[in-house]
Amino acid sequence: MDRIGELAQRRVIEVGIPMRDGVELASDVYLPTDATLGAVPAVVEITPYNKDNHALMADDADLWRSNGYVFVAVDVRGRGKSEGVWLPMANDPKDTHDVIEWVATQPWCDGNVGTTGLSYMGWVQWAGASEHPPHLKAMISTSAAGRWQQEIPFTNGVFQLYFAWWAVATRRRIEESYRVETTDWEAVLRTLPLGALESVIDASGSNWEVLTSHDTLDEFWRSLRFDDQYGEIDVPCLHVTGWYDLEDLLGAFHHYEGMQASPARDDQYLLAGPWSHVKSRYPDRECGGLDFGPDAAVDMDAEHLRWFDHWLKGKDTGLDSVQRVRVFEPGRNAWRGASSWPLSNAERSFYLAPGRLDRSAPEEETSTEYRYDPEDPVITPMDIRRYPFEDVTMEQTAAEAREDVVCFTSEPLDSELTVSGWAALELYAASDGDDTDWHVKLTDVHPDGRSFRVTQGCLRAACRSSLERPEPLVPGETYRFDIELWPTHHIFLPSHRIRVTVTSSDFPWFARSLNRFGHVAELAEPRIARNTLRHGGTHLSCLRLPVEAVSVDGA
Repeated sequence: MDRIGELAQRRVIEVGIPMRDGVELASDVYLPTDATLGAVPAVVEITPYNKDNHALMADDADLWRSNGYVFVAVDVRGRGKSEGVWLPMANDPKDTHDVIEWVATQPWCDGNVGTTGLSYMGWVQWAGASEHPPHLKAMISTSAAGRWQQEIPFTNGVFQLYFAWWAVATRRRIEESYRVETTDWEAVLRTLPLGALESVIDASGSNWEVLTSHDTLDEFWRSLRFDDQYGEIDVPCLHVTGWYDLEDLLGAFHHYEGMQASPARDDQYLLAGPWSHVKSRYPDRECGGLDFGPDAAVDMDAEHLRWFDHWLKGKDTGLDSVQRVRVFEPGRNAWRGASSWPLSNAERSFYLAPGRLDRSAPEEETSTEYRYDPEDPVITPMDIRRYPFEDVTMEQTAAEAREDVVCFTSEPLDSELTVSGWAALELYAASDGDDTDWHVKLTDVHPDGRSFRVTQGCLRAACRSSLERPEPLVPGETYRFDIELWPTHHIFLPSHRIRVTVTSSDFPWFARSLNRFGHVAELAEPRIARNTLRHGGTHLSCLRLPVEAVSVDGA
């Protein structure tokens, strides 16, 4: 049987979708398995990772076509079989709009179109929604990127080095996983300057240049953010993410919070579990070496089907009785529903003192100094050859034993403390050079002394006042650094302690600061820094936690 005959028998059609500029995007149209159905709603997923990737698309295709939908998988411009030149992120708004509107007018579609996808496939949904396609009726956005330069590829000035893997995997039109598996990553990730990685990994096109050359929140990245446009996007969305997603947790909450200004704000649902990036779509009960119990393994297919059956087919799926916010509470290891997020209604401050987190502000000024050597960075263990490598260990005990990781720990708690929202560290510090990085982790210290990550944040010191215009430090001068920690919801149990750690590296997830000011991609000479944290007196370094005020008692 020839290929056309095989496709017809499988009810799969490969077709080019015309864009407004004449470029065609390659797509696979999976018709419902029930051949008696006429026009039905369509679910669209647009990917840079090859629409023909069976491991990536098979489950979604089977889910939708077996439940009376058309499923349309599309290669982004310049990737896979699609025409054109791929410039990451840049063409997705108009192209996604055009795909949605083309799908809606096909004889096999009844005009109701939904979009779905994880990560980049989540980002393209928001890109398309910003263009207001009239036939886009609902979205399922799973850990979607989009808070550019505060999320990725730079997190508040600190480059996410795992993008070297991304650049290798996407160096050609078809993803080359074998190159990821055979690359000597230990050597590659220590390449300096950062820009030289382009030749080491044999990147093609403008991929690596786009990621590294724009190391500020410049016009390129601003044009791809929709901060002021969410109020004009009238699309119901199920926002799904994981508390331990190192890639796109910030983007997921950026979109969710932005849509609170939307006309569709009452149709925004949030589902956040104890998952890493990929597990936000395929959850199980374990993450980073911790078992969160059987309830953590949500039936995500059922969640997706209920959502689109409601919005695209008009079925009574019970969605009206589902709470708009469902968050998993690590510590208690149970789900909790609410009408909005965060659940915090108060703030609790902990002041840094030598080795301690105190509820009262220390009157005497003290300081803690540590030596940061870029050639000996703090390591986050991961095997970058095996995706998803971001499901890294939650336990921080070994890292916290290093001399260049400064720990501040509270007394044991007398009662439960619920932290829900965006925590922050107000840090007074100095360095003996003109730049460095600050990496902060909030951890839960169990009664047996083991310490587990709750959330984290980082900041390039030169970006303390502006992501648009970094400024060098004056060596030895004390500055205030406001370090945003990533959104979280966590229960600290009685007898547990709260810990915040400060250091200057988190390698290889993040590129190493070389303790020099300049364009990140061009810096090549590491220097050892002596960094000083100040606490007490006129320099009240302080951890600010958004908490649920159940009682005025406790820590």
